[in-house]
Amino acid sequence: MSHLKHAALVLAGGACAVVSLAFAQDAKPDTMMMFMSNGKMASMPMPDKAKLDMMMKHAVEMKDDMVILVWGNKTYMIKNEKMPDGKMMFDAWGLHFNE
Repeated sequence: MSHLKHAALVLAGGACAVVSLAFAQDAKPDTMMMFMSNGKMASMPMPDKAKLDMMMKHAVEMKDDMVILVWGNKTYMIKNEKMPDGKMMFDAWGLHFNE
């Protein structure tokens, strides 16, 4: 698959992340949004503190050097890492993010 197609897929995943942020801003303070690996979304009441603490032990925070890639029926989180040729992955794909 060409770099252009990979970049398009990564951008689509990034769009999903932006949409999730928009939904999170509209969410009630006592609810949480869950995005499943197949792209489905669910809203649920916030669990009690003990359950939430247990869930967060296994959670991974999305950092600035990561993107969400949705490809087919799967969702991936990709970290911007140096490739064997010395280029950073996002640079090779032509991804440039403005903060």
